[in-house]
Amino acid sequence: MRIRDRALGIDVRLTLAAAWADPYPLYARVRDAGTLVRCRVPLVGGAWLVARHEDVSVVLRDAKRFKSSHRGVTGRPEWFEYLMPKLVRTFAKSMVTSDDGDHRRLRGLVAKVFTPARVEQLEARIEGIVAEQLDGIEPTGTFDLMAALALPLPLRIISELLGVEARERDEFHRLIGVLMADQGSLALLRQLPTYRALHRFFARLLERKRVHPGDDLTSDLVAVEQEGDRLSADELVSMVLLLLFAGHETTVNLIGNGMLALLEHPEQLQRLREQPSLVPSAVEEVLRFDSPAQFAATRYVAERCELGGRVLERGERLVPLLGAANRDGQVFDEPDALDVERDPNRHVAFGAGPHFCIGAHLSRVEGRIAFTRLLERFPRLELAVERGALRWRSNDSGLRGLAALPVRAG
Repeated sequence: MRIRDRALGIDVRLTLAAAWADPYPLYARVRDAGTLVRCRVPLVGGAWLVARHEDVSVVLRDAKRFKSSHRGVTGRPEWFEYLMPKLVRTFAKSMVTSDDGDHRRLRGLVAKVFTPARVEQLEARIEGIVAEQLDGIEPTGTFDLMAALALPLPLRIISELLGVEARERDEFHRLIGVLMADQGSLALLRQLPTYRALHRFFARLLERKRVHPGDDLTSDLVAVEQEGDRLSADELVSMVLLLLFAGHETTVNLIGNGMLALLEHPEQLQRLREQPSLVPSAVEEVLRFDSPAQFAATRYVAERCELGGRVLERGERLVPLLGAANRDGQVFDEPDALDVERDPNRHVAFGAGPHFCIGAHLSRVEGRIAFTRLLERFPRLELAVERGALRWRSNDSGLRGLAALPVRAG
């Protein structure tokens, strides 16, 4: 994404390394402008960047005026969708890019099976995987927290949740690793072979679950009905992929970004060591402080309206900047400070409204257990490199996470 506003003197490619390493000073300039700011989104084109918490909340919650797809406004897809291979279009169709009745139908079907109760049942398994991953770390010395815990934990959990068998997991993890490593604007085209392989993988998984259902999310999605409705074959594939990203990538970044924030604020880390009961509150605070997703999916203006001091015309595009909204001083006291006891904490890290992230509860549970056990196991954990040496994975999807997080155990 390129933020370009001549009046403000801003011309920055947000996801380039220099800006992406610490985007918050730039967000402050955009948010404090008092109006919407122009940007360009790869493929989508020109759009308005929405940065204030109040405006971001309105855009996310008002599904009548602000649609999640171009089709929801004009009845036609975006121009670039016609150029996408059919396989990619299948993966792209999901709750994220649907509106109104289509969205309610898809959300209603998946909500019947991906419930908080199901996630709570996973707690013991999450505890076991965290313990297993931490057992593999030397009690002294340096290790990469991303490779040791943040990446494998959610991938193992989502594999089991979807019913991927042990013999299939190496292939599954390899395919997901390829997708996660490349998230640039042209990634969908570069990754066509990977998407084809993943499509075949999911097709085999779904066919097996139709014949031999198990106690897993994929089996339940195949079987679920609501008012006589079911998910089509393409919808099933798209839904499984969406749940993979919702239950995996947000958690990876929550653990990585969150532990970095705590390590850089030793007084807050010490509070957690002394009061482990604060960990759930700390999870919410690190979500606010350095959100796993920095901006939400593009929204489309469905009717002429006013927002952020501008009159918007039907068909214009908006990008809700979650990272900026979560540092808005109109909503949060000392917004640039990390406070593990912050209350209230009205962050929008998981979005808001009808498109609120369906994997939020799973991410919170995994984050809570990961932070708790890390602090118990490594009471002297510290950052092993200078902040400037850290590398952030560059992508145009809005997801912001570390490539590696070298830490010293003690």
